[in-house]
Amino acid sequence: MAHAFFLGVDVTPADGDGAPDVTHALFEKSKEDSDEPAAYRLNHIRHHADVESADDLADRLQGLVADQPYIGRTSLIVNRGPDFGAALVEALEDRGLDPVAATLTDDGGVADGAPDEIGVHLKGGDVLRRFVNLHREGRLHLENHATEAASRLARDVQSLSERLDEIDGDMEALGETQTDGLSFDPGATHITSAVLAVWLGSERSFDPSQRLKTSPQTDASSDAGA
Repeated sequence: MAHAFFLGVDVTPADGDGAPDVTHALFEKSKEDSDEPAAYRLNHIRHHADVESADDLADRLQGLVADQPYIGRTSLIVNRGPDFGAALVEALEDRGLDPVAATLTDDGGVADGAPDEIGVHLKGGDVLRRFVNLHREGRLHLENHATEAASRLARDVQSLSERLDEIDGDMEALGETQTDGLSFDPGATHITSAVLAVWLGSERSFDPSQRLKTSPQTDASSDAGA
């Protein structure tokens, strides 16, 4: 069975002098055989309430991906929109890691980042829909975790799935095709970190040294079958 790990990190800027709201989510992508679409299983998700700096968080993430079974098998993606996110991308690069720097926008597309940086603009509502569709198809597995962050993620994804069922049902009744319809909450770091991790998994093979596809899917049109 082929498998690889994908780590997504999302940040909401701090209020005043407080610490930023940071969540990282680690997913395992696996395939039983080459003819089946990939599945994504939550390995763990953690909310950080005590991050002192981007360097502090980069040290923690470096330690995580250096452990077994993640070493040599983990790709990272960071929401670089907030200032802290951009600083985290730089801190990870300083440690020899190679994160994808994502910017969540109303549009999509590959973006120019800093020299030697992989940058991508993702349309928030579309990548969220792709993520929820995987849950509806039974290819996103969030169960068997006892932490509050994991429980909250599972509850919210289920609610989003039910909302998408309603939206698609309404559009079918009207004879129309719905391509979005989910509201993307930039403050929901538990959702965004997971969405980013799974998006990256759908765009990369099981070889973590491989870079993004030449034309990555940044909207809801992909079935994430890779």
